[in-house]
Amino acid sequence: MCLIGLHLGKGPSLLIAANRDEFADRPTEPLHWWQEDILAGRDLRAKGTWLGITRSGRFAAITNVRDPSIGNAAVPYGSRGLMVHAYLSGNHRPLEFLERMLQEVTVASPYNLIVGRITADGIDAHWLGGRTRQIAALDEGPHVLSNAELNTPWPKARRLLSAMKTADTDAITQVMHSPEIAQDAELPNTGVPYAWEKRLSAALISGDDYHTRSSTLIHVEGLKALAREITWSAQAEPIKTVEERFLIAESVGA
Repeated sequence: MCLIGLHLGKGPSLLIAANRDEFADRPTEPLHWWQEDILAGRDLRAKGTWLGITRSGRFAAITNVRDPSIGNAAVPYGSRGLMVHAYLSGNHRPLEFLERMLQEVTVASPYNLIVGRITADGIDAHWLGGRTRQIAALDEGPHVLSNAELNTPWPKARRLLSAMKTADTDAITQVMHSPEIAQDAELPNTGVPYAWEKRLSAALISGDDYHTRSSTLIHVEGLKALAREITWSAQAEPIKTVEERFLIAESVGA
C-alpha cells in the first residue's frame, strides 16, 4: 500500500482511500470477507493484508517506508501485512496495539501503520511510523500517508490531501486514479534510481513488473459502511470491482 488518504469526522464519519502498489508476481486475492469477519484483500504469500475493516468497527492500513538504509530491517511479525491482520483479529485498543509493535521491534523499521476503531461515540485512530518510532493520534480532518512519515508533502500526497479536505469521493477518486507524474523539481529523494523515483510519483502506477494492483474506498457514515475495491491491470485498466455494504456492530468484539 503506497498511498492512503483519510478523513475523520463526527457522526462518526470516516473516509479511507488507498492504493496498493506491488510487484505483479505477488499472488493476491481481492476484497472479500475472511472467516475472522475481516473485510480485506489478502496477500497470498505472507497471508496478511494491506487494508481492512471489521464489522465491529476496527480498521487498519499499512505502507512500507522507502528508505534503502533500513529496507531489510525487521518488521513486527515478520510481515507488514500480518501487523494489520493481528490488529483486526485482536481486541487491543489502537494505542495499546501500537505500543506493542514498538516492543516487538526496538529499532527503526520500514513501515507505517494506521489502526483505529469506529463507535457511535466517534473514531479512535493512531499512526505509528516504524522508522521514527513515533506515534500520533489522528485528529478530525484529513490525513495522507505514502512511503514516508504521516502527512509528508510528496506531490501525490499533496494532491490527495487537497481532495481529502473536501471529503468529496469523486474528487478523491480522481486523484487516486491519476497517472500524473511529478516534475523533476518536485521529486523526493528516497535513495532509489531516478527512473523509479519518477515512476513512483504517480498515484496510479502502471508497468508489467510493478504497478498499482488495487484502489480501495471505504466510506462510513453513522454506522453504515461501504467498501469498494477496483483491481487494476499492469496497463492501469480496471479488471474487477468488488463492493460490500454492511453495518458496524459495535457490540461485537472489543
